[in-house]
Amino acid sequence: MEDPLSPLPTPYGEDSGFGARNERALSRRIARRDAGRRFWVWLSSVRTTSEIRLTLPAVATVSCAVLLVGWEYSSIELSIGLFTAISILYIPTNMASWFSSMVARDRLSLTVEGHKSKGSYPGSERIISTLRDRGIRERLRLASAILGAASLYVLMRLNPGAVLAPSLMASGAFFGTVCILNSLKLEGSIPMRSNDFTLLSLHAPTLHDSILKSVFTDSMKAHLDPETSDLWDEWLDSLEFSVRTGQTPNSAVERTLQAIHWEQRGIIDRNRMISEVKSVFKISATDALFDPSKKFNVSSLSKLLAHTRAWEPGLFRLIDRLHDSVSGIQGEDLDSWRLDLDLPPRCSEGQGELFVMIHNHTEALKTFELDIVVAKGEPAHQSLRISAPTTPHPLTITDEKIDKVAKLMRMLDNAVVLWIGIAWPDSESGPHPVQVTLKGESGETLSSMVIQTSLTTGVNPESAAVRMTEAAEAVRRIAIPLSDRQN
Repeated sequence: MEDPLSPLPTPYGEDSGFGARNERALSRRIARRDAGRRFWVWLSSVRTTSEIRLTLPAVATVSCAVLLVGWEYSSIELSIGLFTAISILYIPTNMASWFSSMVARDRLSLTVEGHKSKGSYPGSERIISTLRDRGIRERLRLASAILGAASLYVLMRLNPGAVLAPSLMASGAFFGTVCILNSLKLEGSIPMRSNDFTLLSLHAPTLHDSILKSVFTDSMKAHLDPETSDLWDEWLDSLEFSVRTGQTPNSAVERTLQAIHWEQRGIIDRNRMISEVKSVFKISATDALFDPSKKFNVSSLSKLLAHTRAWEPGLFRLIDRLHDSVSGIQGEDLDSWRLDLDLPPRCSEGQGELFVMIHNHTEALKTFELDIVVAKGEPAHQSLRISAPTTPHPLTITDEKIDKVAKLMRMLDNAVVLWIGIAWPDSESGPHPVQVTLKGESGETLSSMVIQTSLTTGVNPESAAVRMTEAAEAVRRIAIPLSDRQN
């Protein structure tokens, strides 16, 4: 007789393997769909096809208008052929959009043991919504092209008469216009072109820390899509025993990103960059960083850094001015405190990103108070109390072994960098000042700066939409010389 107290089977328990099998099945499905995505995205991105998809609808619309006015040289067969060609050209982009949407949903729903579902991460819904909207536009312009060809075919074959014929011609012109308008929205960028970071071009930062303890690492992490962010955390955890004594994975990665940035700016050469990487990572980890088969290597970090720079040009302007200061280009005085800030000269959609960099050149750790006043904005006033480590002024360092690059890295490591979002009501426009005041422990004013931005309603070079497009383009631009270097 079977023991009535024997344990019941637990098919969904930890030892069942059900979750692991389900995850493997989902991973295989993603791989199959991703192969389809790569093919259709490649086919959609073949040279000159984007320009053709923009030009042909305009030509087809004009040909319908010519038919409508009854020009003797007009040709209905030509118009039908144009709309047919447009329909064929729209098939790859529709398939690319379809596969991209499926891959994104699968990737964002994939769960890993010990991790939170990526589908719940901030920004996931925006990625899905963006792809959904793009899919609707793709289907709309394909349907419009087919309907344009169909209306003209009916006109040619059925001879509808003098009353209905102009309506069919006008409908062809209307469908052509719909194709043009949607093409203008779609052809600017084809998402998920990158095979390294598939979802990165669709992600916009939502949440971030106000204080950037590691400037490059923290800002880059804020701009990673949910999937890449999770992989990034796993990679950092794997570096625990790969760094040299006195380093942490975070500090080692921060130094590596600094070196990559200085090389991209032409401040150091390739050899110096490699030397900086070797100074914080052990030999095995250094080799992995220069291995093209690894997910995170020097090449991919360069792409992610270019992506971050395109999203937050204000932060990198601060870093560039810090370099000028250390190099003596700006001729800074030996002040006890250094305050620098950046705000876009124009802010669209009532939003702006304020970056503040502070250095304490006194001889001890100091606590300071930072007052930020935004005219007619939100938050209208905020006061932050922060501790700042001491940093020797670069002009006072006379040790010949410490070059300008080493001074620059030290200054950046000990800087207090703030990233503060500012908003204004939609009714506001024109110039608006922002005042930042640095106060000492006793409330005395140490430094004060006023910066001005202009609120606009249209698209400007630092609007969110433009920055997203620039970020995707920056990754593609930097990928070309990197691939040549690897070859």
